[in-house]
Amino acid sequence: MHPGTCASTVRNDNSSVLSRHLATLGSRLARDRRATKRCAGERGASLVEFAILLPLVMLVTFGVIEFSAAYQSSSIATAAARTAARTASAEALLSTYATDAATAAATALHTAPSDEPQEMWIYRANSQGLPESGGFSSCTTHCISYPWNKNTKSFDTTLPGGSGWPSSQQNACNQSSWDSVGVYIRLDHKYMTRLFGSTITLTDHAVFRLEPAPTQLCP
Repeated sequence: MHPGTCASTVRNDNSSVLSRHLATLGSRLARDRRATKRCAGERGASLVEFAILLPLVMLVTFGVIEFSAAYQSSSIATAAARTAARTASAEALLSTYATDAATAAATALHTAPSDEPQEMWIYRANSQGLPESGGFSSCTTHCISYPWNKNTKSFDTTLPGGSGWPSSQQNACNQSSWDSVGVYIRLDHKYMTRLFGSTITLTDHAVFRLEPAPTQLCP
């Protein structure tokens, strides 16, 4: 074979190999570019999904926190109303029944923020457990109200509101006509995040029948 022919053949083979390598490299680069674009697209989609879901997740999270705090305050109000009503019912015909009930309520409210409690009522309950006025809009007939003092974390019993309910007017001796005492507690719970407003009013009341008064106190 002629030497020039062999050299030409070798060059052609080398060119073919080089072309195949370049083609393979180009194909790989193209695949890599497509993969990179696909990954970038997926990352972009993930960021969009995250941006959409983040506010919802935060809303649910803070909603759970706020609901838990409000539920705790509501539970404290319930416990305070029951404690005060139980105290008042056990002191029928005693002149200190109302102030002792206020002290008991304040003790039960000691775990609440000092600025949340607002007022309490002590009233003669009707058959529905409500004040004789028919609701909690005003403390009128046979009703005593005490405002909350956040500085002392107690109810101010020095200037009671309402028409009053003297212990001498309580029916705790005649078994055919027995009075029941009710206690109403009102709190203004403050939201921490203010996402759902600034405050929410929480109320509760409890009613107990007066316990039999000592014989020496009965007319």
